[in-house]
Amino acid sequence: LKESTAMTQKLSLPNLPPCDPETLGFDKETLETHSAANARQIAMGYMPGVAECAVKDNKLVYVDIRGYQDKERRAPMTQKSLFRCHSMTKPITAVAFMILWEEGKLALDDPVHKYIPAFKNMKVSKGGRLVDSKRPMTLRHLVTHTSGLGYGPSRERKTEKLEDGPYLSLVKRIDAGVISNLKSFCDELATFPLQFHPGDRWEYSMGLDVLGRVLEVVSGTPLDKLFRQRIFRKMGMKDTAFCVSPRKAHRQLTAYYVTKVRSKNRKTKLPNNFFSRRADGIHPQMSAWVRGRSLRVLSGGGICGSFAGGLLSSLRDQTIFCDVLLNGGYARTTGCQVLKPATVRLLCRDWLRMKAVSNKQHLRGWGMGRDVGWCPVGHWMPKARLTGHDTCTSDPAAASCSGFNLVDTNGQSL
Repeated sequence: LKESTAMTQKLSLPNLPPCDPETLGFDKETLETHSAANARQIAMGYMPGVAECAVKDNKLVYVDIRGYQDKERRAPMTQKSLFRCHSMTKPITAVAFMILWEEGKLALDDPVHKYIPAFKNMKVSKGGRLVDSKRPMTLRHLVTHTSGLGYGPSRERKTEKLEDGPYLSLVKRIDAGVISNLKSFCDELATFPLQFHPGDRWEYSMGLDVLGRVLEVVSGTPLDKLFRQRIFRKMGMKDTAFCVSPRKAHRQLTAYYVTKVRSKNRKTKLPNNFFSRRADGIHPQMSAWVRGRSLRVLSGGGICGSFAGGLLSSLRDQTIFCDVLLNGGYARTTGCQVLKPATVRLLCRDWLRMKAVSNKQHLRGWGMGRDVGWCPVGHWMPKARLTGHDTCTSDPAAASCSGFNLVDTNGQSL
């Protein structure tokens, strides 16, 4: 128990010194209670390990790295352990989008069919019949999940049965490797009717995958290469990629587990013990994120097909990415200005309130209340009770399974 729950190492990053959390307004006792909860959940088998931190005012106020990245091999969790980003791939794609927008290579309200002709004259499924789309789908619709697209069925592992749902045939063809690149993916996706008229409502979708293809067309560069050249190298993110070599997987890749309840407390009826099974290969080298075995469609949205796709990243790299947004697009690790400060501020506004997205006064976001909006890097919540400032947070569903969460409080903390 002591070996599995003890913190394994500190997070070491240039230009991000540790400090006493109470000097920056954090409650030290609350952080310690949270860290103790991490240790307790690891001991119960709820999760094998954790790698997390909190940053404010360019200082590291909290770090908790403990447990295992692979419990069968007893490989300890580290700041460079690689997690599957899933939907935390989306903020990376959004930043690449805004880089090309700053350079004047595309406009936010360009129709998607300008770059992918297959999306011209789209049909909408309405009441069992097909009708013409009221308006063209735009790039702004893609990045805000208001395009009319949705998601197909998903599963934890390839051997599980797929449930019926929209895009089922497309998902199966991606899983089988028949669709081998973003161009083919988008051309086939465009043959399906939209689920609603663009701009009519918000629905989590494959919009960022389509946007990834737009970025390839505009830049003339494959998405993985574009990310490396324009984001990862300029920010100093050394671990993040769509796939890794078998050797690097053996060293750094976290095992992916599906966790279920083993027993409950007799009095409280709350779970007190869990068991888990690996869902992505019996060894790290057999993962669906290993080069030669990885998905051939580069997913800018974090999942393509039923279970795989998206980036791998580490706590170290994600902290660097957050730090760049916190500092107005400036990467203190490398000295590069990746985005202009005004562009970062735009990224953290509620785009669902923009008339260019919808003619309605206000579209609802994820469904956690009318005040929850959406910006290209995640959820947007106005005047959070604890801060009194505008708050932008990432997709918590992705955070719960991958270990990443972004919080930007009025441009002051992340």
